[in-house]
Amino acid sequence: MQEKKIELNHFEKRFLECDTKFNTIFDLTSVATKIIRSDLTIIKVNRALCELLGYLPEEIEGTKILDHACEEYISHWHHLQEELWSKQVPFFKLQVCLYRKDRTLVWVNVTSILYEDRDHTYGFTVLDDVTAMKAFQDSQKRLNIALKYSGTAIWELNLKNHEVFRSPDHDEIFGYRERQEHWTLENYYPHISAEYLPAFKSAIRNIEAEGYMDVQVKLNRPDGALQWLNVKGKAEYDQNDKPVKLIGVINDITTDKMIERHKDDFISIASHELKTPVTSLKASLQLLNIKQDGISKRVKTLIMQANKGVNRISSIIDDLLNAGKNYQDQLELRKTTFNLYDLAQEISEQFVSSDTQSFTLTGNKDLMIYADSERIGRVLTNLIGNAVKYAPGSAELKTEIQDGQAFVKVSVTDNGPGIAQEKIPLLFDRYYQAVHEQEQYSGLGLGLFISASIIRRHEGEIGVDSVPGQGSTFWFTLPKSG
Repeated sequence: MQEKKIELNHFEKRFLECDTKFNTIFDLTSVATKIIRSDLTIIKVNRALCELLGYLPEEIEGTKILDHACEEYISHWHHLQEELWSKQVPFFKLQVCLYRKDRTLVWVNVTSILYEDRDHTYGFTVLDDVTAMKAFQDSQKRLNIALKYSGTAIWELNLKNHEVFRSPDHDEIFGYRERQEHWTLENYYPHISAEYLPAFKSAIRNIEAEGYMDVQVKLNRPDGALQWLNVKGKAEYDQNDKPVKLIGVINDITTDKMIERHKDDFISIASHELKTPVTSLKASLQLLNIKQDGISKRVKTLIMQANKGVNRISSIIDDLLNAGKNYQDQLELRKTTFNLYDLAQEISEQFVSSDTQSFTLTGNKDLMIYADSERIGRVLTNLIGNAVKYAPGSAELKTEIQDGQAFVKVSVTDNGPGIAQEKIPLLFDRYYQAVHEQEQYSGLGLGLFISASIIRRHEGEIGVDSVPGQGSTFWFTLPKSG
């Protein structure tokens, strides 16, 4: 009898020790845990659950889990209740949304296990916080929808084996109704028109040297429809600074290309229509220039200025007629030796009409260069005209001519709103127009494109230095000897 009593005491001691261990583990585990009754009343919670929901233990123990459930998920908890306590399923899993004390939301994966304790059945419930994962999934879903409706796909090219990881709608852009099982770099080749395939392959080869690719291609469509893509990507490197993959986007730019084509057609038609009356006006001015008997000096000066203006308009029309992407190669220069300072002064004087702006010109007044004076005058007109148009609040516009050993540098500076850094690489693209805040400006977006083509045809450089809120300096260089 004594031995049986000792054994009973020993069993009770071990039970209490196990109960203590359970409570210690339950309370200190980093996983949010609670114990619920069959009526879904919370009877015990650990620290992790209190931290998860933002309550003290005494604030949440005794409440029902339904008090903390998002309305649309209350039925899920009733389903758990039925499965565990009515159907006696040993464990049950579900994903639900709960309210924290501050009424923010937390998403959890719930696993409940039944266990018996003193003739009662309880649910031991573990809550795994998946809020971040849920947010990521929702973000991914939104991204995929945005990509689908914007005609954009994401691609990732493995530069070692040429395998391509791509977003869900990638294959659809290339005319496939169903997602293809496998895609490599070579899969792009048959879809790209023959005249654009060399440029695409060249862009791929230059990734290691340039660290990125940005190429426009036209597709071969089975239905014959016109489709253009802009394929972009930026390289990622390993620890040895060797590019291992390219991550980027593929944009459907067909609409932009069609708009560009319509602009080209309009400019071509308008330029042709303008050429005839301008030619007639030019002939009339030439006759006036010949027959100057009895004409005052002032009128002679006006005729001379009108002739220069008409010649400049003729040059602009010629530029517009040929303002395609290969404009620079088509451009024929008529070079002469002329005074650059005098040309800059003549152009500047055309804009001296504002009481609120002052114009200054500095540099070597005797600087002679060998170039196409009409074309360089066109560049100066564009740069100064842009400064007047895009920086109307600029009190002072400065034109500076710097005389170098082999090159000259011409700068036009304003103290207007400046240009955002991400827009600067686009400024010299055809048809691009920078927009400041909500202001809209007239024009075709060809001025800087044509100016850049003229300067590069002269083997010079053109660029801009700008800080938002502090103004801009557009500049170009020219070789002195041509």
